[in-house]
Amino acid sequence: MTIKRTTHFADVMSWNNQSLDTVSAAIESSPVNPLITQHQFTILIGMYTCLDMILSVMGVVTNTVNIKTFVAMGADDGVTVAFLFLSSAELVCCLAALGQKISMAFWVTEMATDYRTWFDVSPYALNSFFGNIRGGLFSIPVFITTYLAVAKCMCVVQPLAFRNMFSVSRTVRVMTGLCIFGVVSHIPVMATIGIAETFDKKVNATRRVMWYSPYRDIVKTVIWNAKDTFPALATQVIIIICVVVMVKELTEAVNNREKLKSGSFYEDPDDGLKKSKTGNRQFSRLTGKELQVIKQVTLISVVYIVANTPKIIIFLAFALTPEMTQGGTYQNMYDVTIRGKDNSELYMSVANIFIYYKYNSKFKQYCTLKW
Repeated sequence: MTIKRTTHFADVMSWNNQSLDTVSAAIESSPVNPLITQHQFTILIGMYTCLDMILSVMGVVTNTVNIKTFVAMGADDGVTVAFLFLSSAELVCCLAALGQKISMAFWVTEMATDYRTWFDVSPYALNSFFGNIRGGLFSIPVFITTYLAVAKCMCVVQPLAFRNMFSVSRTVRVMTGLCIFGVVSHIPVMATIGIAETFDKKVNATRRVMWYSPYRDIVKTVIWNAKDTFPALATQVIIIICVVVMVKELTEAVNNREKLKSGSFYEDPDDGLKKSKTGNRQFSRLTGKELQVIKQVTLISVVYIVANTPKIIIFLAFALTPEMTQGGTYQNMYDVTIRGKDNSELYMSVANIFIYYKYNSKFKQYCTLKW
């Protein structure tokens, strides 16, 4: 539905006089962009919108199935509880992403028609609003994935010391704390944006568009650096180290099982551990079930590493090119690269169900699409 009224300049000035002390209406500008033309930009955003909408719907469906399955399995261990929280967090992120992609579809419609077709509420404003929600909450799956990687890595290094440390109750407390931190820490960023009615020169009429608080840049810089930029780099390093340790343990376990078949190990009657006939090295410090859990966590961690790499590259690009931002000279390039980052994050949300189904026999047993 399009607006059927226009607003005179005097009315616009009246609104501005009342509201510019608290908000900035300088948004949705069209700076000259020598890197991507408006036509190329519209095509790229349209392609991303179609792909991301499919991934968002898949993410909502798969994570809903994950949640239903983990609840049916019962929270009898810390890893299952962590997986349940991870799926719940990713479901919320996928719902926000779906709202963002639907808004983008309407935004692409406006751009494709050169704003001859437009809507009462700016689709770009809704896209930015949902994008800020999704971007802020995405830190929760990141923190949970890091927790899982560190927990399983510690169990690999010192299984007897840490095997019982990550209990159900302790995991619930940690997961709850991470969720609360992820939400509360993002409130200041959300407080600096909103949707307000003002004159939009693109459609030459008054409609609801995105506004920014004059303090947004300061708040966003502090919050995003503390909760997104630095954690993205830190978690990447931490998870890579954990993956290396877990892969080494898995490789050693496979090799030792082959040796066991050939009779190179014996069972020590004192402690029940299988040890080498040529030395005192244990066959495996972990049970078969624990090794399957490590496989799941390792693959989830690898998926995160792959999905998080574009974000790190983009952060470096933004740091080296200050004009690549909303309202900057390279706003079109900014929007395109952000959509690429969103795309990689959605892949991570969709992929986990296949890992659970492959390496978790109990998940496979309880997993069903029947409601």
